[in-house]
Amino acid sequence: MPESTGRLSVITSGDVEELSRHLQAQGLEWLLIDQSDDQHAHLKFTGPFEGRLVVWDCRFATLNALQAPRNFIEIGPPQASGVPLSVGLSIARIDSPAIEKMIIMIRHYKNLRAGRHEYGESQR
Repeated sequence: MPESTGRLSVITSGDVEELSRHLQAQGLEWLLIDQSDDQHAHLKFTGPFEGRLVVWDCRFATLNALQAPRNFIEIGPPQASGVPLSVGLSIARIDSPAIEKMIIMIRHYKNLRAGRHEYGESQR
């Protein structure tokens, strides 16, 4: 990838230091990669996982958009782009406050493990 696409390399990279520097320089807590509507968002942020700081490559969606019955967190194996994280929550829409609350939840969740974890009452 050419040097002139430095911002793009931050978006695709799973390098914690690189993303942290970019976020700090921009005064951001997270980087929005894509949000085509108010039901889905793709973003990156840093946080702890298994005793180390990682880049979370997060797909966040409402349960309604996913037609899923329960809240969930799903963590995949680490990739070059970061640790894949899918989060589905019973919320009406995804906006900045919802993203910020989800990030706080992930960063403070003490026993995150790889795999899918469902919780809460069924929405169906």
